[in-house]
Amino acid sequence: MRCKWWAVAAVLVLAACSSDAGGGTAKTTDTPPTEYVGLTTQIPIDRAGFDKISTQLFGQTEGVFLDDLEVGAGLHLSSAAHPDASDQVALTVALDTTGATPLTRTVAHVPASLATGKVFIDAVDAALAQTEKVRADDPSGLAPWRVEYRSRSANGGKVTVGVVSDPAAGTHLEVQAQGPTTSLLPDRINKAATNGAPYETVYGLVWFDVSRDQFDFFANRAYGISAGKSQNFEDFELVPHNWLRLTVTPELDQDRVSVGFDVVTVDGRRIPVAKAPASLVAGEQFMQTVFRMAANTEAQEKAKPGSSTPWEVPFYYDDPEGGGVVEVIAKGADGKSKIAYSVESPATKLADLPFVPYVGTVKVPKDWDKPASTCADLGSKAAAKGTFEITYRASSTVVRSDLKAPLTGTFYGSVYRAADVKITGPLPGTKAVASLRAEGVDVRKGPSKVYPLDADLPAGAYQILGFLDIDGNADPTSPGPDKGDPVVIPIGGFDLSCAVQPVTAEFAIVLPAGLN
Repeated sequence: MRCKWWAVAAVLVLAACSSDAGGGTAKTTDTPPTEYVGLTTQIPIDRAGFDKISTQLFGQTEGVFLDDLEVGAGLHLSSAAHPDASDQVALTVALDTTGATPLTRTVAHVPASLATGKVFIDAVDAALAQTEKVRADDPSGLAPWRVEYRSRSANGGKVTVGVVSDPAAGTHLEVQAQGPTTSLLPDRINKAATNGAPYETVYGLVWFDVSRDQFDFFANRAYGISAGKSQNFEDFELVPHNWLRLTVTPELDQDRVSVGFDVVTVDGRRIPVAKAPASLVAGEQFMQTVFRMAANTEAQEKAKPGSSTPWEVPFYYDDPEGGGVVEVIAKGADGKSKIAYSVESPATKLADLPFVPYVGTVKVPKDWDKPASTCADLGSKAAAKGTFEITYRASSTVVRSDLKAPLTGTFYGSVYRAADVKITGPLPGTKAVASLRAEGVDVRKGPSKVYPLDADLPAGAYQILGFLDIDGNADPTSPGPDKGDPVVIPIGGFDLSCAVQPVTAEFAIVLPAGLN
């Protein structure tokens, strides 16, 4: 049989095990286990659309809220009056399932203040206005940016509403939602794992290209070293993001500087966003690290254009007691360097909302932990050699799939030693110990009839791999699945310890296109 399609198993397992971007950090302290489920989605947006949505979302007009914005099929963003605080609103991200009960579920439900919401709106408006101006005057001068409103709650989870602008991809409204972090202790399942008052911040990230010499000059000037205090950044426009202004105040007698960022609104108001101190010695380490990385890139590109490896150097500093967070990020890719400033405002506490529990149901079989059946239980006896009696069935995934034909046909497959099979399929150089061809396999209404394996095998662990040819187009002399055929993939295995060993081979998925 052709076996390129085994790789689908690896794709599925990797997808199931991967974390979202910016994933978590392994815990090294003695803390209890926790879990959460989240999502991120985007929809295109322009300035007029953003103004309408955000004004309603953050209750900027009394009594007017965002009723139900679809931010993707079956994904909803809305707001309502806060039940306990007149200067706050309640934000909700909801999900329509694809058929589970209950059909609609609350993913996250968090508070937000009108005041911080207005800061977010003003910052995005200023950024969008400047982007429109640069696009009209010099489209080549556009650079990526994002501005986010963030609310965090032990009871309600996390909601981030942001606007993301990229010269190539355009401008999008991005919604991130995460349910509350819940406990995995046996007596605390589906209960909040943390406590404390909810809080909110505004976050911004802007990128701009920079050469090594430009970085060298500006980094030194930022510390007032190159030409003294009078040459520090003062209300410096971070071109092309002229709406975000940088001011660096020397505090050289304390071996540090104070780095502050303001947003200049469309109507000329100034909004302080973040301010934090940075030490001279850490700044020097940051500069030297960037110089090293830039020199590596230059040498690699000189030796072979296009051969340089990506790199990133962050410099983080904060003032939790009211200043906020600042991070400078230098990054190299494709032989070019760029700099980003990431800023986050001080946290503002909010009034809490009720806990958001998971509401789905999972049926656990009553006999899930029963002991494995003995050979006597199976009507057989322990033996050094034996054979399989195979029953086939379709997984719930296959049953719910959009099938090209009814779930009946000829099964083509092979039996391998379990040690000869990995998640990507049989190991190179290994061979099947038995072939399978079962005609008339019918799993439309449940498990098939029993199909004995016409071979005796030594006791041990085995894998059964193969597919159900439901549209009858496989070549019997060289059978292989095509798109839409149900397949048995190498997950789990079968122990042969009895003279006759009943087993059930499950069709896990229908084969996606391109993997036959």
